[in-house]
Amino acid sequence: MRQKERRFEAKGVKVILVGLGPPEQAEAFRKEFDLSFPIVCDPDRRLYKAYELKRTGLLKFASPSLLFKGVKALSQGHAVGIPRGDIYQLPGVFIIDQTGRIRFSYYGRDPADHPSPEKILIAVSKLNHSLTLKEKKKPGNAIKSIHKEVN
Repeated sequence: MRQKERRFEAKGVKVILVGLGPPEQAEAFRKEFDLSFPIVCDPDRRLYKAYELKRTGLLKFASPSLLFKGVKALSQGHAVGIPRGDIYQLPGVFIIDQTGRIRFSYYGRDPADHPSPEKILIAVSKLNHSLTLKEKKKPGNAIKSIHKEVN
């Protein structure tokens, strides 16, 4: 995401990360990865619940697909860190328009399942060209209210 930050900005996209840890952990994460994106802390998992992001079980960590992703990440020079927070929480990516409506959603199938920044940029481009994507009626304003509480 960091490498594509200028492309997101050029498309009018504001990236906001949501993490499970406290503000100190979010700040350490920001510094470790040299991020400029705002990070919303959600230790009570209110946003995760509002956006219906699921949790996984212990068996998923031993699955061949997750092990393959770990080996692939190592081969690309990414270090495996010590897991923090709720290791069972599955990730998600949402594109929310200015009215708070979810215009694109991606629900991770395992803890390492994230769409590439390029796929997200493609989805943004399609939205910018008024192509219809599957819309979901979910609480798009939840992130705004929690972000206000944190700041």
